[in-house]
Amino acid sequence: MMRRILRTAFVLATLSFITVTASAQEQETLFASPIEHGGFGAAVAKMTPIRGEMALMVGGYGGWLINHQLMLGGGGYGLVTNVRASSAAEAAYSPYNEPLYLEFGYGGAMIEYIITPSKLVHINVNALIGAGGVTYRDNWFDGMFDDNYHTRHYGRTEALFVAEPSVSVELNVTEWFRVTAGASYRYVSGVDELQGLENKDLSGPSGQLALKFGAF
Repeated sequence: MMRRILRTAFVLATLSFITVTASAQEQETLFASPIEHGGFGAAVAKMTPIRGEMALMVGGYGGWLINHQLMLGGGGYGLVTNVRASSAAEAAYSPYNEPLYLEFGYGGAMIEYIITPSKLVHINVNALIGAGGVTYRDNWFDGMFDDNYHTRHYGRTEALFVAEPSVSVELNVTEWFRVTAGASYRYVSGVDELQGLENKDLSGPSGQLALKFGAF
C-alpha cells in the first residue's frame, strides 16, 4: 500500500514539473534573452502656445534603446521665439518701460516605447518628467562693443516641475534615420512669485517634428 502511494505521488510530481516547465517555456517577458542594445539621438522642433500665442521650442532627446523598442534617456527644450510678457510684468519689472520677453526652458528623464519598430510606419509613445525655469528678459543694443546685442534679466527665476507625455507616428527612412511627427501636452507647475505669469501660460499642447539618428 505504501509503495502504491509513493508511486502515485512520484507520478503526480513528475507531471506537475513537466506542466510547469512547459508553461515557463511559453511565457512572454519584456526582456527576451539575449537582449539587443542600441541607442539614438533626436533633434526636435515644437510649435506650442505660450501665453496664448504660437511659439517655437527646439531641443532634443535620446538614450539607450533596449530590444529595438524601449528607450531610457533624457531630453530638453528651450523657447527660441520672442513671447512678449504681460503688461503687468512690464509695469513691475521694466525700469525703462521697454518690452520684456519670456525666457523658458525645461528638461528631464524620458522613457519611450516603440510599437512594432520593424514596420515602415509605426507608433511611438513617450513621456518626460523633469524640471525647468522661467524668467523675463529684454534685448538691448550697445553700439560701444562691436554692435552686439545683450540680454538683461528681470524678476526672479522660477523653478518649475514639468511633465510631458507624447504620442507620434514614425517613418523608417533608413536603418539609421527616422522621421517622427506627433503631439504632446506639457504640464507645468511652480509659477508662484513671478508677476504677470501663471502655470497655465506655460502649459499646453505641442505639435512636434523629430529627426532621429542612431542604431535602432
